[in-house]
Amino acid sequence: MSRLDDLLGREVPVRSLALLRTLVGPIVLLHLWPFLDDARRGRIYRDVFHQPYASWYPELPRDLYIALLVLGAIAAIAMTVGIAARAATITAFVVVTYNLFLSTTNYHHNRAYLVVVLGALALARSDDPDGVAPAWPLWLLRIEAATVYATSGTSKLLDHDWWSGAVTWERVVRVQHRLVTDTPLPRWAIDVLTDRDFHTAAAKVIIATELFIALGVWSRRTRYAAVWVAVVFHVAIEISASVQVFSYLAVAALVIWSVPSTRDRILHIDPTSPAHRRLTRAVTSLDWLARFRVESDRPPGAPIAVDDRDGTTLEGRRAGALVFSRLPLTAWFALPARATWR
Repeated sequence: MSRLDDLLGREVPVRSLALLRTLVGPIVLLHLWPFLDDARRGRIYRDVFHQPYASWYPELPRDLYIALLVLGAIAAIAMTVGIAARAATITAFVVVTYNLFLSTTNYHHNRAYLVVVLGALALARSDDPDGVAPAWPLWLLRIEAATVYATSGTSKLLDHDWWSGAVTWERVVRVQHRLVTDTPLPRWAIDVLTDRDFHTAAAKVIIATELFIALGVWSRRTRYAAVWVAVVFHVAIEISASVQVFSYLAVAALVIWSVPSTRDRILHIDPTSPAHRRLTRAVTSLDWLARFRVESDRPPGAPIAVDDRDGTTLEGRRAGALVFSRLPLTAWFALPARATWR
């Protein structure tokens, strides 16, 4: 119990949660936009069929409800720009949660996940990117994020229609005419996508992918591979299905798997080298998780070097691959090079 208390209670840098808060702001705005657009057209949830979760759940007057949606949108913007960040995050959480439970017809898994992420961010002190806070909200969010993949993969594994490929095949066949008329796919690709045997194999790949992500993120040995696969997985979902804000939220939430420490790698550069100075500017701009400390101590003509957190030192292109594999915006492209040049 003392080890568990130390794990959950010790103070760690909240850089990843602060970055997630910044990324979730636009996602909240995207989530609220259909409700705001309907309100602008004079229609809210109770003007169409809806089913309350409970008879006692409070329903606001029309104008006050619309004002609440506007407040949520303002809070989402404030989350991203960092104005009263914690108050804005709590406000966005309250608005999104209240709206979700107004009707059972409002419920979607992606919206429930958004509520969970906002709730964890509201509990965390993520308003100061350079600050520290107890680690338990980060662990709570990690458990929830991994559970999303684990439960989805397990439910598909136990469902015969999913395991056999019938679900994905039926979805594609149902929109086969749109593949022909509305996409630039060649005929052979459409034939593959509508082939029953293809889906028999593809379904098992989907299930294995979700379970790999759910387990792989917990080990440092497999975490980067799991994150890389997760990005591919969510891009594929976004292309092939309408999942509202889920793909954006799931990709943004991958930042929580970074080790909660800052400036624990040292990038050594030659200050007389234009290429090194450009690299320094790139790292300064893109190192949103504060992975690196830059030291201008390399002799003229020497390649860049990086002291990793485990004490090893890399030079040249291996050092460059490490740098770009640890920057959120370039990691997906650099991780394969990093694995090749290891």
